[in-house]
Amino acid sequence: METKRNLKYYIAPPISIPTIIGLVIAVVGIVMALIMPSKIPGIAVIVLGLLVVMFTTGGKSNDTDIEFQARALTSDLQENAMKKFEVYEKHFLKMLKPVDLTGYDFEAKENEFYYKKGQDGTPRTNYFKAFNLIFTGEKMYVYGRRLSLTNEEIDETITAQYKYNELSHSEVLEKTFKTPKGDEITYHVFKIYDNDGNAILDTCIDYGADSDKAVENINRAISVRRVEIEKRAEERAIKLREFREKVMAGEAVDLPQDSLDV
Repeated sequence: METKRNLKYYIAPPISIPTIIGLVIAVVGIVMALIMPSKIPGIAVIVLGLLVVMFTTGGKSNDTDIEFQARALTSDLQENAMKKFEVYEKHFLKMLKPVDLTGYDFEAKENEFYYKKGQDGTPRTNYFKAFNLIFTGEKMYVYGRRLSLTNEEIDETITAQYKYNELSHSEVLEKTFKTPKGDEITYHVFKIYDNDGNAILDTCIDYGADSDKAVENINRAISVRRVEIEKRAEERAIKLREFREKVMAGEAVDLPQDSLDV
């Protein structure tokens, strides 16, 4: 990762004084080429000016560079999640495929925090978070990565797993961020809560229609799976109670295998 070039992306002015000088030289060259009998001196000055511009602007990343690095560094999360938790496509819920959540982190607590609105109109910080959520019949698996685009020492892998009866719901919140210039921009946070109201997943995201759809699908999956898990637990409790009653009556019976399931 080109952290030095990335840092300049966030802190360097859009056009530096050397770049302006290079542009002025190029303009002078154009004028010379138009008014002088020989165009060669003018062309030489144009080339010199363009070389100055290229030299002074080539040392920092641009919007595309930043975007490519952020996405490339977090492109293998699902593959890593499947290896980490030993779950595969055959285990995925049919009603809810894995969910990807990505976005620049506007709530970073580090002192080395930078913000820039790119020429493409996208607001970016120097921190990026990405999560892959896998849903099976019994659990939700979380595999994520949080990294700094300007400091390679900040690179964290986040993993967790939860049973559906530990989960409450998910939601997307709209928040505001005050830029160094005093402007306010809107960003969005995706959260999933446990039964105690604690946010077990809290991450800034690239908001879109698929974000609201993910919330809807996750909440439906939690609700459906909780009912099914509770139903199975009730059925196990009934079988176990019947087993105990038979034992008390002196009948020879085998312990129900599913009574041992957690």
